[in-house]
Amino acid sequence: MRREAKEVADAQDLSKMMANVAITIAQKAGENEQLFGSVTSKDIVEALEKQGYTIERRKIQLAEPIKTLGEHKVPIRLHRDVTTEIAVNVVREE
Repeated sequence: MRREAKEVADAQDLSKMMANVAITIAQKAGENEQLFGSVTSKDIVEALEKQGYTIERRKIQLAEPIKTLGEHKVPIRLHRDVTTEIAVNVVREE
């Protein structure tokens, strides 16, 4: 039980640290702010790594890839009892 409690505590600490995390991902986009491609959990993992967070891709709870510009709230399940949200800003790639 002790290890489980430590995992939950670690996840809660990480959740607090990530509460204000915002990442920006540049993508090519056409009219109506539609992306030519999409932003996937892999893109989010890579952007988080640049900020020093190592998060497994399966923990990113992205229902489907992001296909529009703008800010998107993406839940990250750090532990089965601990989920946090980060802001993913998708901007037009110049």
